[in-house]
Amino acid sequence: MAIAHRNDALEEAATLRARLADAEDILRAIRDGEVDALVVRGPAGDQIFTLHGDEAPYRALVEEMHEGAVVLSERGEVLYSNARFAALVGKPLESVVGSRIERFLKPSERDDFNQLLRSGSGRRRSCLIGPGARAFDVSLSLTTTSSTGGGPQLNLIVTDLTELLEANSNRERAEHDSRTKDDFLTTLAHELRTPLGVIANAVGVLEAKHAGGASVARVHDLIERQVRLVSQLIDDLLDIERVVSGKIRLERRPLDIAETVSEAVAAFTDNSALDRHIEISTEPVWVDGDPSRLQQVLTNIVGNAVKYTPPGSRICVKVRADGDDAVISVADQGFGISPSLLPSVFDLYVQADRTIRHARGGLGIGLSLVRRLVELHGGSVEARSDGEGHGSTFVVRLKQMASVGTAANASVAPERRARAKRVLVIEDSADARETLRMALERAGHEVYDAADGLRGLELVSVVRPDVGIIEVGLPIMDGYEIARRIRARPDGRAVLLLGLIGASDASADSSDHGFDHHLVKPVDLGHLARLLSGGAEAS
Repeated sequence: MAIAHRNDALEEAATLRARLADAEDILRAIRDGEVDALVVRGPAGDQIFTLHGDEAPYRALVEEMHEGAVVLSERGEVLYSNARFAALVGKPLESVVGSRIERFLKPSERDDFNQLLRSGSGRRRSCLIGPGARAFDVSLSLTTTSSTGGGPQLNLIVTDLTELLEANSNRERAEHDSRTKDDFLTTLAHELRTPLGVIANAVGVLEAKHAGGASVARVHDLIERQVRLVSQLIDDLLDIERVVSGKIRLERRPLDIAETVSEAVAAFTDNSALDRHIEISTEPVWVDGDPSRLQQVLTNIVGNAVKYTPPGSRICVKVRADGDDAVISVADQGFGISPSLLPSVFDLYVQADRTIRHARGGLGIGLSLVRRLVELHGGSVEARSDGEGHGSTFVVRLKQMASVGTAANASVAPERRARAKRVLVIEDSADARETLRMALERAGHEVYDAADGLRGLELVSVVRPDVGIIEVGLPIMDGYEIARRIRARPDGRAVLLLGLIGASDASADSSDHGFDHHLVKPVDLGHLARLLSGGAEAS
């Protein structure tokens, strides 16, 4: 009997060793990749679990995809998450799995997401909470499949929309900028065509043999007014480019802003043809500013009020002190500004085409230039309006400074009228050379001119000029080389040298190249006259 029990024990041990050997062999086969799938029998019947052969590529695909992938229970618990979803919400992977998906949704989006969850499939746009509590837009795509246990399995794909929305925004901005540019070019062509047409017609009148003295004087006034208009358009274009690129420099000094405002308004009140009642009320308020630039600010604002105010209407201009500020306000009874335009009225190229009853005018850069010049002075400007038909008010605020007494103000020398000087103009454009010569001779100066640098240097030795006006971009020998050669002469240091440059060169430092000043073309003749009045006197 004992022998029988012993034999049974030996057989059982042998059977167990055989099963263990089989198990070890199966584990080895699985470990070495020799088994592609396992069949497991259970209450739900036989189920196949794929190993390396089928499931591995899909798992790798899900783990490497750029979208977040989450498997959810019916109640919204995260049963599985790929690394991308964990990165999107800025949480460790181990803290994502087991959490409820609502944890990562913006609170306002949770009800909508729960509806999607109950439906079991569909697409939604939603918001997730990412790193640093930052909300970002996503697209959610939900599908339902059967799990290995036979129950439903909710599969959620999460796509970050940040780059797509930014790309769409950039595209819309580019399209808007393109439309704005086209509108601006159309407006520019219109604004230039009108005065040029007037000038062309005026020239035809002058060429007519029967034109009398009165006609000639009237035509002369027309041409002068239209040329001034074209020059103002070009000046605004050049100024806005200089301000945007940081090339403009303020020549600041203490000034009574009331005087500057009065001078700017005088340009309009002296013109009876405008048919606008401009009332001005000022009190002395001192600021540290550039008088010509601040006058430009006021001219643009008042001109804007005139443009959008019907004939016979009233425009009120006031200057007052308000705490530490000097406040300038220009109020009109004009067409007003619509609420949709008001926030962008100071943007570049925005046309204040306030009603369909009023024709558009200007280039849409005047108010943008106003804001930028005021901000360069450390001030602010705002527009106010109750809407179309209710007029508008523009308010400029500048930092007020202590009143400057008579003694201090006396240190600013009054502008002197320029005495006749010998002026040498070196310019390769025949028309530009001729018109500059005519303007200088009309001011009483003795003018010599040359079309190139070599001829200009020859004239320097002959005429010994007091002033040299030299085009910087001359061929063969540029203006900087000419200036250096003039400065190298024994008498060259006393010559006032003015360099003619384009707007793109406006940031150049004149002292680095031998020039005393740079003049941006087209030349401001008033500024040139002031420079000549302070230059070397003719001997």
